[in-house]
Parts: sequence; structure tokens; C-alpha cells
Amino acid sequence: MGFSLKTLLSSGLRAVFGRAAGTLSLRGPASSAADRLLVDAIRLAELASPAPGEEPRATFTLERLKSFGLIPEVDGTGSILVRLHSEQAADEAPVLLFTDLGSKRWHPTESLARLDADTASGAGLSDSLGTAALLSIAENYSTGAFQIPRDILLLFTAKSLDDPNNSFDPILRSSENRPFAAIGVRGLSLDRVIHSVGSYRLRVTVSGDTDQTSNKVTETLIDTARTILGIAWDSEGKTKVFIRRIEAATVYGLTPEEGLLEIEIESTEANLLELAMNAVKATAGKTGEAAGLKSETALLSFIPAGKPEKSLELFEIVRKHAREQRIKLREENGADPSSFFTSGDIPALSLGMALGREGIDRDIINIDSLEKGRRILERLISEAGGRSGF
Repeated sequence: MGFSLKTLLSSGLRAVFGRAAGTLSLRGPASSAADRLLVDAIRLAELASPAPGEEPRATFTLERLKSFGLIPEVDGTGSILVRLHSEQAADEAPVLLFTDLGSKRWHPTESLARLDADTASGAGLSDSLGTAALLSIAENYSTGAFQIPRDILLLFTAKSLDDPNNSFDPILRSSENRPFAAIGVRGLSLDRVIHSVGSYRLRVTVSGDTDQTSNKVTETLIDTARTILGIAWDSEGKTKVFIRRIEAATVYGLTPEEGLLEIEIESTEANLLELAMNAVKATAGKTGEAAGLKSETALLSFIPAGKPEKSLELFEIVRKHAREQRIKLREENGADPSSFFTSGDIPALSLGMALGREGIDRDIINIDSLEKGRRILERLISEAGGRSGF
């Protein structure tokens, strides 16, 4: 019996997803594979995250992989690896597909999906599309619906992809698993080509005893932010610094004794990125010291600048298949975990799976676009994997 999302919804999920779910109908060239991808994304989005090792979502993912007859492995960080073998492969180096199991926007009630005829919505729903897409690749491989020209290695990371202690090092060092090319799979932005820049995100914590006649903590945070934003980092504008968060909470009307400042640094040049990061840390330390307060800086995330030229041919493949699906691409710069691989001379990029809008409270996904994203991903894997080199 063919799988139908509409049948599944009408037979039991309407109570969970709302009355509008009964009207859902995938139009045009939609497939049962796109239906199942969406259902997996909805089920994943309902599972609590972040969690240590992302156990709820990892358990769901492992069960699905095993149901396809595959034998996944779990590493010491909780990340899941499974290799799909090709009978055509002349080269043992696989194409790596990677995604993040977790979400920082899960909510116990708002992450329950709402569906109508055109869209699916829910808090953090887009974050689950990457895992669902990799499960779709695994299922189509296991049924013979997707023939692969070389091995595929699927990686579901239990750590955030921008975690400074990321999950890629073991793969990059492995003689067996070091990839021929790497493709990151994310939720939305199917219509965007993102050229990666390097990024550091730092948290500066300022603390100390203060009297009620002054507000030294808040003043020091503001002075630090102003000083950092006033620096001309390079003459060509390759390096940018953003203040992402500033906070000094007042409790019971008392002057705050601790506050924090979150700073993001972006640069297209690795050496400039390092110089800026060290300068920000030094500036924060000196400003705090001058005020007689304790200042500590912690690293929250890191994405290397990478070597964007390594990915030019992969981007051309994406552009070609996006045109075939009548998707107009926008090109922009941003921090992308794929640059961990280009730094190691491995062609890599990240690809969105759908069109829609991402929000803090609710993501809205265009259901019809999922089939387009699924087709582009499969064709990118086939065409990239069929090459002998880049």
C-alpha cells in the first residue's frame, strides 16, 4: 500500500495537528517520499531538544534507520553514523551528508505542528527537516528507489554544528570515512546559496561588588560594546563585529552585580578572524579591569573561514538543478559549518530543504517545496558522487 500523508492525517493525526490538517493535499509532482519526510520532521520536532546527547531524537533516528535494515553506529558524543554502500563505487571515499539532530527553539506545546493545505508550522520545525531528509535518503536507498554512484556516509550530530568541539574531527582524520565531498542539510533557505565566512561567537561576563550609587556593571558592558564597535578591523571591510546580546538584570531594584555581552565576529579571512577575536578578548579584559570588575570571556561557537574556492563546482550543480525546479536563488555570505571541510581541501556546501519562514515562535514551511528540495538533494548527491574529482 502506498504511503499517503493525507490518509495518515485523516486516520489519526487530526486531533494532534488541528482541524485544518484534514484539508491537506500535496499538489503537483509531490511524492510519497516527500510526504514521509514531512511526517518524520513533524515527529522529530515534537521531541524535546536540546537534551544531553539529544537522546529523544537520536532514539527516533536509530529506530528509523534500523527499520530500513541498516546498521548505524553511535560515537562517544552521541552522534549517529551509517554508511550506505554503492555497488558502482570505484573510489572508497564517500559523499558525506551531515545534519544537526537538535534544535534550540523547541517548545513543549508550540512545537506541535499545525497543518493546512499549503503549509506546516511549529516552533523549531525547520530544524528537524535536515534529519528527516537524511532519513529519506536512507529509506530510498534501502528500497532501491535511489541508486548511488559511490558510498554515502550519513552523520547526525548530537552536538550543535557550530560547537567549538564539533563532531567533524574524527571523520576528517579517518582513512576510511574522510569524504570525497560533504553536503550539509538544513531546514529552510532552499532558495539561498550561502558562501561561508568564518565566525566566532563570544560571551563576556562582567561581575563584581557594586554600591547602590553607581551601576558599574551596566556601564562597563556598554563601554566594552562601544569600544569594540568603534574599531576599524581592516581597510577592505572583510571583518565585521556584531553585538548579539547585552544583559544586566536588576533583581528587587538592586544594582546588578553581573552582566553579559554576546559578540559575534565574522570575516572572510582566517588570519583577520583570529586577530579580531584576540583583540575583542583583550579589549573586554582591559575595560573590566579599568572599572575594577572581573571580566571573563568564553567561546560559544566557532566556524572557520574555510576555502570557498573548493566549493565552486558544487554550487554550480545546485544552481543548475534549482533552475530546473524553477527556484530563483539568492547569494549571500554567512557562517556555514561546511567550511570545516573546505578548510581540509574537501569540496563542501550546505543546502536547505524547503521554502518558508523561520521564526523564534513558529516556523512556516511551504509543503510543496519539500519535493523540490528532496529532488535537488538527490541529484546533487548523484552528480557530485559520480565525478572522479573536482
